[in-house]
Amino acid sequence: MNVAFQKRRTRIGMLTLLLAALLLIAIARLIFLVAFDGPRLNSMAASEHTGEVQLAAVRGPIIDRNGEPLAISAETSSIYARPRELMAASSRAERANLAAALRISSAELDRRLHHPAPFVWLARHLPIEQGQQAEAASLDGVGDLTEYKRFYPESNLAASVVGMAGLDGQGLSGVELAYDRLIRGEPVKLRVYHDALGHPILDSPLSLKSSEPGARVELTIDGGIQSLAESRLAEEVAASGARAGSAIVLDPWSGEVLAMANVNAGRPGAHDRLHNAAIQDAFEPGSTMKGLLASIALQDGVADTTRRIWCEDGRFHFGRFTIHDDSPHGWLALPDIIEVSSNIGAAKIALALGTDRYYRGLRAFGIGERTGIDLPGEAFGLLRKEASWRNIDLANHGFGQGIAITPMQLAIAYAAIANGGMIVRPYVVKAIYSPDGSPILVHTPQVIRRALTPAIAHQMNLLLRNVVNGAEGTARRARVDGFLVAGKTGTAQMVNPATGAYFQNRLVASFVGFLPADDPRLVILVVLYDVGHGHFGGLVAAPVFSAIATAAVRELDIAAPRPPGYESASIIPLDVLKHAETVVAGDAAAAEIADDSALPVASALSTLPDFAGLSLREALALAHQRALNLDVKGSGWVVGQDPAPGAPAGPDTVKLTLAADPGIETTANASSNKRTAKRAHAARRSVR
Repeated sequence: MNVAFQKRRTRIGMLTLLLAALLLIAIARLIFLVAFDGPRLNSMAASEHTGEVQLAAVRGPIIDRNGEPLAISAETSSIYARPRELMAASSRAERANLAAALRISSAELDRRLHHPAPFVWLARHLPIEQGQQAEAASLDGVGDLTEYKRFYPESNLAASVVGMAGLDGQGLSGVELAYDRLIRGEPVKLRVYHDALGHPILDSPLSLKSSEPGARVELTIDGGIQSLAESRLAEEVAASGARAGSAIVLDPWSGEVLAMANVNAGRPGAHDRLHNAAIQDAFEPGSTMKGLLASIALQDGVADTTRRIWCEDGRFHFGRFTIHDDSPHGWLALPDIIEVSSNIGAAKIALALGTDRYYRGLRAFGIGERTGIDLPGEAFGLLRKEASWRNIDLANHGFGQGIAITPMQLAIAYAAIANGGMIVRPYVVKAIYSPDGSPILVHTPQVIRRALTPAIAHQMNLLLRNVVNGAEGTARRARVDGFLVAGKTGTAQMVNPATGAYFQNRLVASFVGFLPADDPRLVILVVLYDVGHGHFGGLVAAPVFSAIATAAVRELDIAAPRPPGYESASIIPLDVLKHAETVVAGDAAAAEIADDSALPVASALSTLPDFAGLSLREALALAHQRALNLDVKGSGWVVGQDPAPGAPAGPDTVKLTLAADPGIETTANASSNKRTAKRAHAARRSVR
């Protein structure tokens, strides 16, 4: 065997071994891929050719507190096409018939079909009948899918509260956005084949996953009150030449918003659903701030109802600045300052309070922070840190200049005066229910903090009545037949954003008040933006308040309070009753000594009442009646009290523990708590 042959055999052997090794490696790799990596690769292969298209599910309905629908979803037809197939399989006349069924021109249809994509939408969310007409053409390359579109059966009623849902069923604003996760349900998942470019081929075999409809949302909004508020506000916007207006109606005890109206001078449009001025726009409140100023001054002991303030005969020279009143006044006590709305008197009270105390008081009322309402986009307003205030800033803040607040902030602040001093969280969604009717979310009243003692809140209630009923009150047009009304007007100059100075003839006019003043059930705020000179809050906003309030008390069947009967007269000191009536009538002399009437008439009772089983609203009302300070934890019904019932009543705070509404609990313990609370509640009502 020669050397050359031997070398050749060696090379062949080595090559054979190398090929055998490679073969073994390939077999091992194949076994690994099949045995260990097969499922993952199969999934990847499938994803290269198939995918999911999500079609919006049926969004849950949104209804008002009386069950009237404000937003519903209806079945519609969406038409798609595969352009190449349709163009190849149809004549121009057939395509013209298809265009007519879709209510578009033949030129527009051709434009949509001359598209490089293998799939295009020809029309979406058509009425079912119109979609059937398009399908009746029976053209190859044309298909139909069922989708759901949002409709608002009451047109623009409560538009900014309800909000808007987009073309693909996503919430864009309002409740539609805030609770989108619950309202939208589970979308339809459509499995389709993809072409090489990833475009869906919708004539491929389909695999549908059944959609889960969205939850039903029940609002606190009362459609009747909302409609009246919007129509009356729109009339005044047109009559006064205002650019826009906002109105809020809420329950001061629970924070439930019964109406939230926003009206623009222009024609209604999508912007009405996308922007909510009542919580997203801030304005300088003007003299409505005097109600908060007086509350803070009384709370801190800086002012009382007898001490008089020199109001400079209408012109107060403060350094190089001058503060004016609309009419000249001399010596005025606090009740008179509120009644005639003296800027000078308010400025001097603010200066006496000082920066720190006034700032802390405004923060306690929630000025400069969000109210926490369950709607998106709420603004903070503007309350600068007290360290940056000059003396002139402090004086101006006393009558509402240099501070910017949202309408909702102002309404909640006055609700605290109405309910005995508690800041409550406002809300617009009362409850949310799953498609089978079981509760998902039930809102209950929530107290955030105490801003005033019940005695001071009651005293401010009396003072604010004179604004409406007093001989020189600025809000006589806010009166409501048969009811006592308490409130405050406001007129503020608008700021020129270009110069930072105030416009001389562009104003924001407002009125905020509550009724019945002797048993507050409603807080109503009206704001008119950008009105001309002379359009004061008492002239343009107060009449809107009166109209809304008149309709609201009728809608809610709120009866005018009657004088106490003979059987209960013995627990009400006669001299207190006479004194309170004198203050309401607007007698300035009586108002000067209104301190004696600041205590509720039932304060003579010397022991603590039993709060067990009461709702938060009932507990607050009872505390207001007895001049008691409450420290509330939780929400729902009272399940704990410290000190115990029957203990001597004193200045100390009564601590109440509330349990969340047992009606949505599922445990046996919760059911027991519910029965116990209801029994206690029924027993309490039977002896009152």
